[in-house]
Amino acid sequence: MSGRTVNLDEIVATVVAANMATSSGYMGEEAVARSTRADRSRDPLYNQLKMYAELFRILGWLHPTPQSALNFTFTLLGQQVVAAGRDFGPLLEECVLGIVYPTPILAVKGDFDLRPFAFILRVMAACDGHLSRDEMIIGPLSAASDRGKRNLDTVVATIEAARESAAASGEAVQAVSDARKIQVNTLQNYTRWPIALLRDLGWATRGPARFRNGRKYGTFHLTEKGQALAERVDGSVDLRADEAAQLAPEERNALAVVAHFRMLERSGFDIAPLEQRIADAEATAAPVFGRLGTDGRDLLFSPFQSLSLGDIAAAFAASEKTAHIEQGKGRVAALAAPDGRDDRSHLFVHPNMVAAEEAGVGGPDALRAELAELLEAHSKIRVAAAKFAENHAKDTQTAFYPLVTHLFQILGFESDYSRAGVNYQRWDAYVKVDGYALPVEIKSPTEEVMLSTKAVRQALENKVILLSRGGL
Repeated sequence: MSGRTVNLDEIVATVVAANMATSSGYMGEEAVARSTRADRSRDPLYNQLKMYAELFRILGWLHPTPQSALNFTFTLLGQQVVAAGRDFGPLLEECVLGIVYPTPILAVKGDFDLRPFAFILRVMAACDGHLSRDEMIIGPLSAASDRGKRNLDTVVATIEAARESAAASGEAVQAVSDARKIQVNTLQNYTRWPIALLRDLGWATRGPARFRNGRKYGTFHLTEKGQALAERVDGSVDLRADEAAQLAPEERNALAVVAHFRMLERSGFDIAPLEQRIADAEATAAPVFGRLGTDGRDLLFSPFQSLSLGDIAAAFAASEKTAHIEQGKGRVAALAAPDGRDDRSHLFVHPNMVAAEEAGVGGPDALRAELAELLEAHSKIRVAAAKFAENHAKDTQTAFYPLVTHLFQILGFESDYSRAGVNYQRWDAYVKVDGYALPVEIKSPTEEVMLSTKAVRQALENKVILLSRGGL
């Protein structure tokens, strides 16, 4: 879809074709047929993908077109996320920290001025390193503004008062419910995505805490990684949309370029091919950086999540080839109302991810290198294999499942593992042999050491499901 303007129906068709969504128990074209309603507000798949599109818009991966809020074009940032493949995590983290409102492309109900996830991290660090679901509701997610120490202190005081007892916490949540005229369970549902991101990005982990009256309650504690991010955010220069709007156009454009590519650099992308362009932008933005007290590396600002469509088009202009074709009025119109048809491939950088110390990360090439090193060190295949097994004896599902598929890939077979939490992908992985897709049941060493009857049964169930769906 790169460079195209797409609507929700096209996004639905793409997701269903990739077997990533079902409706009424069906996959493929039948799922679309059973989901489609004359009243689109009652169309399950349409509304599901409408929700996803909104999340992607918040993350800066796609933008609505000026002509229609339900037609979208994928941004340069979105294309970079796709290029990262399974190593998208670091860039997703940057995009989550980049979420901010209000912006020219993201209006919100109420008088809010927040960078919500950065604020959640700061509040957690200031509240003994943890926040519960209800404390997120009464604290960072209900604050009118996160700017300045006074707003932070006010939120921390509110949370500390609620930590007296379960009753005090419940009363505080009810007060938010009454003030915003939103039911308590709806407020709690609003925390699902923030909590999922905190958990899945490794910023926080579930654990216990105690009210001051001694009663225990569940909460989310900052991990070492989350604490480091909280400190980074607290020490960053946080630039907002209204402040960027006051800059001269050439300074704003240059600042946007620097901020975008520094985000990619922090995410593991190789920005060397655009080094000269970044240096030129840094020189133009130098007066702004001087006033802000930064060199651009500790700037908390994501242009695709903060600027207007026109400003983004001006900062990340189409290539010279496209510019030559779109002369005169056509050129001006393209900058003022980008619709995704212009060519920005000259601004694209390829991921050069630094492999983590987790098995499977880096793909089959990293695993192949590990096996080669073991064979060179131990000479005999049997000894090297035993050492390999010993090295991975403590692998969890997260590490071991991709490890298995990468071994198949090294052997020359097409293989991939299923995404965690996607229930309709019942198989742990699959491998294609002679044109047939075979489901693979995997048990990591931390789950089971010996083959169990349960694993055999699950493998058979997965085969039946795979045959009945024809999903692969």
